[in-house]
Amino acid sequence: MTDILRQWRYPREFRIARPSVPGEWAAVLQASREASPVPAPGEQAADPAAEKALGQPAVAELATGLWRMGRRLSDMAKNSGPAKSSDTAQDRGRTTDTRRLQRQFDSLWSALAAAGVEVQEHDHTRYDSGLDLQVLEFQQTDGLTDEIVLETLRPSVYLHGRRVQTGEVVVGIPVR
Repeated sequence: MTDILRQWRYPREFRIARPSVPGEWAAVLQASREASPVPAPGEQAADPAAEKALGQPAVAELATGLWRMGRRLSDMAKNSGPAKSSDTAQDRGRTTDTRRLQRQFDSLWSALAAAGVEVQEHDHTRYDSGLDLQVLEFQQTDGLTDEIVLETLRPSVYLHGRRVQTGEVVVGIPVR
């Protein structure tokens, strides 16, 4: 009502006409309001999927643990190298176990990705003070010409594009 009165203050050529909504649109809007009522400001909407979902700290901890496990698996694969004919049965068994672990890890990692979790590792990237990273140490390192992230201690974790964990890194700086 006040919108209509406010329009009367202006000359006729500057008045904005009331929007016209077709009758069928108005009926659909009214039906949708009745079907899903808007919760009051103090109460939350009952969403069964949200109640079953993990909290952000749990997602960050899970992603960090899987990230560390992946790094250990890749280190094991690098150290074991390709199988040789001189390897003992015990060595071949370890290689088979490592492959099984790697498959399980890949399966869990893709499940995290499907759930909207992204883990960002920062190793060997150029460091800029504007990055959203927690630097635990600046280390003077020979052979560097620019600030480089030497090691990622905790990765940055994002859930549906929103950060749930800030990465913790060690940055190498050139020797002066």
